[in-house]
Amino acid sequence: MSQTILVVEDEAANLRLVSLFLEKQGYRVLQARDGLEAMELISQFRVDVVLSDLRMPRMDGVALTRHILSKMPNTPVLVMTAYAAQDVKGLSELGVPVLNKPFMLEQLNSQIQIVLSSRGIIS
Repeated sequence: MSQTILVVEDEAANLRLVSLFLEKQGYRVLQARDGLEAMELISQFRVDVVLSDLRMPRMDGVALTRHILSKMPNTPVLVMTAYAAQDVKGLSELGVPVLNKPFMLEQLNSQIQIVLSSRGIIS
């Protein structure tokens, strides 16, 4: 069974691009446009990795990450952002990897492989 990645991104073009790339890599992809949609999907489906944008309406990536880690501490979270370092300050203490936009899709795939293997989800 393939791993499931939840992509949380409010920009439709970015959501579509990242999702299509991950599907071509063999992952099952769920999509959410903000943190609240993501929380709803997490309550309904098993998710192996959450890939979240930082700045989103209704619930940002920091709040979503804190929620996920408090409820499911073994679920890896990766955060994507195009903004300055001070925006990710709240994530550094949580040990959450941050991908700076723009990034190469191969870089994203490598980071996902790293977090999955470090959690023992894949070998």
